This record gives sequence, structure tokens and C-alpha cells, in this order.
Amino acid sequence: MLRWIFIALQLMAATASQSVAAVPRSSPLSPLSTGGNSTTLFTTLPAAQTGISHINPIDTSHGLKRLYTSTLGGGGIAAGDFDGDDRCDLYFVSGARTNTLYQNKGLGRFEDISRTAGVEGGSAWGSGVAAVDIDGDRDLDLYVCNYGSPNQLFINDGKANFVESASRFGLARSGAFSMAAFADYDLDGDLDVYLLGHRFYRAGGRPDRPVTVVKNGRTQILPEFEDYYGISQRGGKMQINNVGAPDKLLRNDNGRFVDATRAAGISSGRYHGNSVTWWDFNHDGLPDLHVGNDFEDPDLLYRNNGNGTFTDVTERQLPHTSWFTMGADCGDLNNDGLIDFLSADMAGTTHYKAKTTMGIMGSSAWFMQNAVPPQYMRNCLFINTGAGRFHETAFYSGLAYSNWTWAVKMGDLDCDGLVDVFISNGMTRNFNNSDNPLDVRKLHGKTEWDLYENTPTRPEQNLSFRNRGGLKFVDESKRWGLDKTGMSYGAVWFDLEGDGDLDLAVSNLNEPPSIHRNNTRDANRIILKLEGADSNTSAIGAALELTTSEGKQIRQFNPMRGFSSCDEGLIQFGLGASDLIQSLTVKWPGGREATFKNLATNRRYTIRQSDAVTVAKKTHIPAPLFRAEESLITARHWEMPFNDFRLQPLLPNRQSQWGPSLACGDIDGDGDHDFFIGGCAGYLGSLIINEGAGKYITRPFTAATAHKGSEDLGALFFDCDGDNDLDLVVASGSVEHPPANPSYADRLYLNNGRGSFVAAKSGTIPIGLDSSGALAAADFDRDGDLDLFIGGRSVPGAYPTASRSRILLNSGGKFTDITTRFPALLEKRIVTGAIWSDADGDGWIDLLLSTEWGPIRFLRNDKGTLVDATKTAGLSSLLGWWTGINGADIDHDGDIDILATNFGLNTKYKATAETPEILFYGDFENSGRKRIVEAGFEHGACYPHRGFSCSRNAMPFVGTKLKTFHNFALATLPEIYPGTSLGKSLRVETNTLSSGIFRNDGKGSFTFEPLPGIAQVSPSFGSAFLDATGNGHPDIFLAQNFFGPQIETRPMNNGLGLILEGDGTGNFTEVSPRTSGVIIPEDAKSVVASDLNGDGCLDLLVGINDGPVRSLVRTGGPLPYRVSLEGPAGNLRGIGARISIRLSDDSLRTGEIRAGAGYLSQAPPSFTFSAPDGTTPATLTVRWPDGAVTTSRLPTGEREFLIRKP
Repeated sequence: MLRWIFIALQLMAATASQSVAAVPRSSPLSPLSTGGNSTTLFTTLPAAQTGISHINPIDTSHGLKRLYTSTLGGGGIAAGDFDGDDRCDLYFVSGARTNTLYQNKGLGRFEDISRTAGVEGGSAWGSGVAAVDIDGDRDLDLYVCNYGSPNQLFINDGKANFVESASRFGLARSGAFSMAAFADYDLDGDLDVYLLGHRFYRAGGRPDRPVTVVKNGRTQILPEFEDYYGISQRGGKMQINNVGAPDKLLRNDNGRFVDATRAAGISSGRYHGNSVTWWDFNHDGLPDLHVGNDFEDPDLLYRNNGNGTFTDVTERQLPHTSWFTMGADCGDLNNDGLIDFLSADMAGTTHYKAKTTMGIMGSSAWFMQNAVPPQYMRNCLFINTGAGRFHETAFYSGLAYSNWTWAVKMGDLDCDGLVDVFISNGMTRNFNNSDNPLDVRKLHGKTEWDLYENTPTRPEQNLSFRNRGGLKFVDESKRWGLDKTGMSYGAVWFDLEGDGDLDLAVSNLNEPPSIHRNNTRDANRIILKLEGADSNTSAIGAALELTTSEGKQIRQFNPMRGFSSCDEGLIQFGLGASDLIQSLTVKWPGGREATFKNLATNRRYTIRQSDAVTVAKKTHIPAPLFRAEESLITARHWEMPFNDFRLQPLLPNRQSQWGPSLACGDIDGDGDHDFFIGGCAGYLGSLIINEGAGKYITRPFTAATAHKGSEDLGALFFDCDGDNDLDLVVASGSVEHPPANPSYADRLYLNNGRGSFVAAKSGTIPIGLDSSGALAAADFDRDGDLDLFIGGRSVPGAYPTASRSRILLNSGGKFTDITTRFPALLEKRIVTGAIWSDADGDGWIDLLLSTEWGPIRFLRNDKGTLVDATKTAGLSSLLGWWTGINGADIDHDGDIDILATNFGLNTKYKATAETPEILFYGDFENSGRKRIVEAGFEHGACYPHRGFSCSRNAMPFVGTKLKTFHNFALATLPEIYPGTSLGKSLRVETNTLSSGIFRNDGKGSFTFEPLPGIAQVSPSFGSAFLDATGNGHPDIFLAQNFFGPQIETRPMNNGLGLILEGDGTGNFTEVSPRTSGVIIPEDAKSVVASDLNGDGCLDLLVGINDGPVRSLVRTGGPLPYRVSLEGPAGNLRGIGARISIRLSDDSLRTGEIRAGAGYLSQAPPSFTFSAPDGTTPATLTVRWPDGAVTTSRLPTGEREFLIRKP
């Protein structure tokens, strides 16, 4: 099916009117500068060699020195050819000094021409700068943002002679603007501008007198203070806060810029802006906008509506944002044809830095719990799916932490065809030192700078990350020669010597700028210069797509990126070993495009918009594999708020929001599938009744009214009493009651055959007062009825202590706890999932369990006795936070392979065999009260994960002993926790966080293979096997996300749910959301693959914690085959049977009938499979639960098969 979709896309693209333009004019690039004997990718050229001696100092005598606390203290850079000699010049903006323009004289030498050029800026305090052609005369003008004085526009005569002309163009705007970003947002052919406001800093700090007045019963800020302060409400309390300066969107109206902020729908909020980026994130040809704001101010993602207005789509598109957003940049990081985005924060790259800058988390608790969307104290890497929602992969990609960051710059530094990342760092003072926090009470009569002026500077190392592919980056700062330590702010790409690789200029405080020459060797590349047809003479906003034998790359041209700076106006593509450009398409602003074929590499091409010969037509995109049907099933899960952290303040994850469960079965005997969705403590679960023809009604499960205080976790329909209807068992879990509370009793509800349930009589099922979850049923002793496994979760208030798991033997509808017969089950583990499956192929159904802080457990069925075979099966060494388990024959070899879901690789936790994640649970204070300590490794030493404030609040001796954040950050775990307390504690650990497949060798021995890429970007829970893509092989669906971590960790909400396409050999590839149609950003848990609308295809029903269920309906594709069984009374549906189908090409399709699998889920009791085109099912073999084997020939032309046991 995916192959067909790909072909369809290609055909549609070909039908779009497209002509090949003439080869553009070009010239050869200069030979690469290899740096002589340099061993690094970049060489830093000294100021004495370049002549660039500009210094932007920290001037403690300057009247505006208070600005050094902010983004306004560092200067921007503009790169461009200002004198028309085809060499790139550099312009540096300063705060306390004048600005400097350096003319490129060739051979890496520059000359200061600032005074004669007329661009020094006088006494104005400069910050950001843009180099664009304002007046349409095809040379670069300079626009400088100033603090407290009018912005300046220097109009160029083409020979680097400038005249300040801001007033004439309507650009002499006064404010606290830190950056200007130009784009033709209304596509009228000229450049408009977004001015980013930061903040006004009041001289002398806060006044001694009140800044508010009460008028007509309302508190208001006095007019003279309105630039500085605002009033907000938090938790019902009024606060007076520093506020940012307003942004402005100025529309170019025939050469004069007019304020269009309000008319365009831009927020009137007064935020602390640090970055603004124009980019077309939805690839509709319209410039969209990202605004990165500092502190608790929200970041803003604006979608361009195409009519001169914008819509804020931040919450809709992004799962969360950075908290203290600094610089930002965009680029296609995985070469999938979609532009991704990286916003930087200030999070430390080491344990010490992290623990000395976290501050007192309690003071931010309200904001962390209420910000919409959530703001995280780290970098955010947003990966574009093209489906209206981004993945966020900073942890997975290795880009989550970068220290106090300013500029973020994306570019192909090593010319290998993959976009890399450079980051500039450093600060004037250590303003977020948790041992020296800002005390607002001291700000009366003093500025923030006054309080920190006599403290040391905070130099930081700059960072560079090489793109390894697959959204993975590795720190190459030292090896690339980009590891300078200092206070670096603005940064620009430029081509120093015309050789086509990216050189780098970085502005520094207190020392000259860094000029880094690129020494790339033996790589092909091209440089493109665009010439627009209208007043947008550089064609800012153009999109480019380049194809070589290695694949495709795209660029969107916008030189104003990163932080307060402007790159040289050229587009660079690194091509690696590719020596021919098969095609290059330029999509100009306004919609026209030109395509060029068979271009040579290692050249500089100049492409004119007048070469555009066609108007691009929108490509038809086929329907996705699934579509959401919100109205099909309207049931939902409710979660009653409960504060788990009052029970255990250092608990890593809530234990009270694991639901809901989903169970599937025909409860009313009408031949179609009904469902049960579990409730929570205080809310009943619901029955979802299938009325046929895609109609469902939802009704409360009133049979459980007496048990409303219980929290439903596992739920299972099965015939417990042999009367040929489906009864319901529900496992009670969570931690909302004390241990051994009656609310933890597991419950059995008997069906009257028509879908009406009553609670079973006392004694029918043993009363187990343990918090439990996973359920799975099978006839493991071959006596003809279904026995039950109940998995224990954690003991309430005593995590990670595990509750009991139990085996309940069914004897004529009455259950007996026989767990003590099986010593393997007496070993307590937190069980998250369970399946019965004949793992070793001996005909006896085995039990496999997923555990938290443990392995996938294999309890082999030795003729009715369960024996621990975990170690011999090769499973014991992989300790995970496994969340669920499922099984299918993914490689068509006739055995059942295991899918185990896990927490993934996109969190702060990094577990390996050598450096596991560890959790201790013990009495560290000798108080009789046990506490949790999480720990991990850095450079071979073990440190606590939680911060000083949280740790000392939970265990006061930590604060008494260590006293400061500094001391806490330096101390290893044994240095913090006394004596033998660690050794006496319960210790659990994990060394594997990947979700993956355990490949079965057919004899019950397994080999682990992690699932690819996006499967690891969020915790996965529920899973289902189905042929979603129509290729005849089992694919995987994963339900993703977890919204229950403790406040420091924040919700793990980076996933959207995922389809992985199987190829029949055991390999899987990601199916993009825009192809699959799967977009579930909520806290997805359980999943059932079932035909919801009666069209014969498997659809998906997904249970959402504290939200409505999600119904995803298959949009088409080949119909699958379905096998149902009819067994004897007591196991009418053949639970535990194995089915093997031999296809006409002699290949196998193998499956099992189960009651319970995945995560808190139960699929229909049938086996659904597909066959590749041209093949049909030939024979069907059933190994029944009692070991009997039958084989049947299958009729041709049928899709549904019912096999009765003889």
C-alpha cells in the first residue's frame, strides 16, 4: 500500500505543470581552504591576521549598563557584500561603543570603514541588525535595532556609502527592540518587518513609592510605570511583575512601513522577546512566524492565513516549548522535505551546572502546572511531521542541553549533505546561580545589574553538533575547533574566501569577534545567489529543493536567523561525494517556480526570478491510511485529581493515572464487538454497545456502582462460568487508598447473555487487596476452562515495592488462588503487561510478563507448571521500564515474536548496561520513614537526579548537611546519603529504555532488536499488530505519551502515536503521520484493533487518560482475512489456540487467539491477517488449547473463516 501511495505522489507531482529552465549563469568556486596542517574542521583566525578588532565591552561606567543583564547586552552581526565587489563584508553592532563595518579586502583581511561608510550609529545602544535591500536598488542596506532611541536605517548607494534614512521609510521606531526580521508576509513583492521587543529596564530599579493606583475599584499601574510593570493573577492572587516590551509588525506600504500589528492578529502581549524567525512550517508558500520569549512569557507560533493575518497555533502544533527561549533556527534536519525547528534555553550540560541553576522548584510549581502549552527548562527540537503537529526530540537527538545559549545556527558545516548545529554561549554574570538568587526585595533603588555587578562573569563554551542522520547529533565542538569559551552572542554564516563552505563569525563580549575559517576537504558543494524580480530583490522567503543520487535536500532562504543577526545572503548545499545535481527547483515568493536539470557541482549559481517559467500547482496528496472519527464512539475516561507526591514526595512518576483499560468482546450475542472502557476512582467505567452499521451507544457500567471507589486498571471479557457468554473481570489498581483497602479488591461481573452484568457472589473470585493491573486469561492447565493471571503493580505509598501477582485457577466458574504452587511468581515485580503465548512451540501456553525495573519475564509452561525460564531465554539481562507486551509472527517463520513497549530514548534518563538508571528506596534519616532516591551516572560517578530543593524538602538532613546548591551539586550519592543507608535500601535499576522486538528462534530463545527512530521519542504503552499499510505483512501501532512524571521531569508528550510498517522479515520502518493519519498527541494508553464500522478493515480504538477515546478508521486498502474459532463450552472462542495459514506461495501466517495483550487491552478473539498481492490462503492449521491439531483446506474467494473444533 505504501508503495502505491508513493507512486501516486510521484505521478501527481509529474502532472503539475513544470518546465525545465535554462542553466543559470555560474562561476567555479574557489578551491577549498583546507587549513594546511590543521587537524580541526575550523581554524580560528586571530584579530591580528584578519584586522577585525571590534570589541563590544562590558562597560561598567556606561549609563545603560543595566542592560547587561539581558539579551540587549550582546551585539548582532550582519554579513553581506556591501560594496559590490563579490566579497563578504562584516558589520558588528555594539551597545556601549559604536558599530563597526569591516570591508573584506581578500585573502582573509578586513579593513574598518565604519566612519567613512557612515554606519557607526553614534551614541545609540545597538542590539540586533539586518542586512536587506529596503529600497529595491539591489544593494544591501543596514537596519539596526536600538534601545531607548530610534532604530536606524542606513541606505546604501551600492559602494558602501550609507545615509541614515529611517524616518523617511517609517522605520525610526523607538522602543526596546532586540531584533528585526524581514519577510514578504503578504506576498505583494516588497519586504515587511517584525520588530522584536524585549524589555524596558528602569534606571534606578524599582521606585520606593507604589507603582499602582486604585481607580473605580480596580488596581492599575500608574502611567509613568506602564513601560516597566504589569499586573497578573496567579492562583487567585494579584502580582506586580516586570513586563516585556511590545512587538511590532510593520507592513511595507509602497516604501513606507506602517503598523499592522493589531490588524494582522499579532499578540499585544508584552513579552521578553529573544528571537524571531520567519519560516514556512506548513509549506504552503506563505511565511509563518515563530517568536521566542524569555522567562514565563509564552513562545508564539503564528500561521500565515494568506489574507494579511496570522493565527496563533502554538498549542495546536507544539507539544510544549522552551521556558527561557533564547535563539532559534530552522532547517530540514532529517532530509524528509520538511523544515524542522530548534529553540534554545539555558539548561546546563553537566550535573553540576544543572543542579546549581535549577533554583527552588516550589516557587515555579504553579506556572509549571498551568502554562499552556507547557514550558520546559531546556532546548526543544521540533521535528515537522507535515500533519499539523510536531514531534519534539531534543533528548533523543542529543540537543536538549547547551548551557546559557544565545545563537542557534543550522548549516551543513562539513558539506556531507546533512544540516549541523552551532550554538553560542556565555553571559555577563551568573544570574541564575541558585545560591545567589535574585531577591526582588532588594530591587528598590537598585537594578538587577547593581546586585550582580561585582560578581564574576559567566564564560561558557560554544558548542557544535554534527548530524549523524536519523535525528542523532554528536558533540564535535573540540574536534571541529569551535569550542571557544567566552561570552558569545550573535553568529553568522558567510563565505570568507568564495570556496563554498560555511565560515562562521561570532560576536563576543569583552574581546574581538571570532572568525572561524572552514577547512572542509574533498567535499562537493554549491552556492546559490537569488535575484528577485520585485522589491524583494534577494528573494527572501524562496524555497529550494535539490536532488542528487544521495537523495533530496531543501532550504528556505531567510538570512535573519539565530540571534539578532543576519547571514550572508547566499544559500549553500553540501553534497558530499555527489558530483551531479540531478535537479534543482526554486519556488519563488508568490508561487512561481523554476527547475534546472543536471547541474555541475562546486560552482556558484546566480538564479533570477525572471527565469521562473511556471506557476507551481498544488500536488494532490492521497488520503491517509486512517482518519479520525470523533463522533463514532463518544465514550471517555475521567481521571480524578490525586496528589501522589504527598504520599511519596520524591516519586518519579504518578502511580494514579495509568488508565484507561479497553476490553473488546460480543457481550450481547448479536455478532459484533462491544467494548468496556475502565473508569477511575470516583467515576464508573462504561460499556460501549455496538448497534451495528457503525452505530454505538455508551452507557455507564452500573454493575460497578458499589465499587465506585475502585480504580479500574486491567479489564477482560471472558466466559468464566461456561455459559457461552462473556463475563467481565476488572483489576483494581492505583494508590488512592491505603494498602489492603477493600477498594483494591479485583472484581468479577457475570453476564446474563444479553449484555447485562451483576457482581459475582462473594467467594467466586478470591479477594486480593493488592493494587493490580494487567490481566490475561488462558487454559494453561488444559482442563477446558479459562484461568486468570492478575499482575501486581506497586504497593500504594511504597513505590517501587511491588504488589503480589496471582494465578487464579478456574474450577467450574469459581476461582482459587494457586500462586504459591509456582515459586517464580512469588518473586515480586511490578507487572505492567501480560500475554499467554506458546513461546517455545511445545504446545503448552506460556506466560510472558513485562515488568518495571526488571526484565521481560518468561514463565514456561511445563505441562501445567509455570517455571521461570527468563534467563535461559536470553531475557534476564535487559532491565527496563517495560510498559506492555504483545506478540505476533513478524517474520513469517511460524513462531511468535514479542513486542515490548518501554519509556523510549527521549527523556532525561539515559540507561545503558554500564551506566544504568538506579532507584533506592530506604530509610535514609533513621526516622522509620522510607524515601526514594533516583540516581544516574556522569563520568563514572553516581549522582542524584533530583535537585537540592526537592531533596532537602523531603529529607531535611540533606539541607542541614550540604547547605548550598554548590555543595549538593559536587557531592556524589555516597557523599550525600549517610553510612550504610544505601546498602540497606531496596535497589532497582534499568539498563534498557528502548521499545523493541524480541525475535524468537522458535524454541523460546529471544534476541532484542530496538524499534526504529520515532518509536523511541516518547513512552509507548498500548500496541496492536495489523496490516495497516496493505503490504501483506504485520505492521505495528503504538499508543504513545505519558503525562504523569513528577514536576521536574514534565509530561513526556513528544509522540503522536505511530504506525511502523513491517516488511515480513522482521524489519520495521516509520510511517509518517501525514501518510498514516495517526495524530494522537494526548496521553494514549490502551488500544484495540477492531473493525469499528463494519467494512471488513481493522480500525483502531485508543484509550486516552483523562480524555475521550480516539477512533481511527481505515480509509481503504485491500481487505484482510479473518479466522474465528468455535471451541467447546468453557472456551468457546478458542482462547490460547495457535493458527497457522499456508499461503499459495508456501509462506506462513501465524497467530494466536488471546484474552489480554499489549497494555490494559483486549483485542477481538480472532486472527486477522493479510496476504501479498497474487497470493491466497490455501490451508489452515489450528493447534487447539488442549493440544489437538486440525488442518483445513480453505475455499477461494472467501475472507471470513469459522473453524469449529471437531
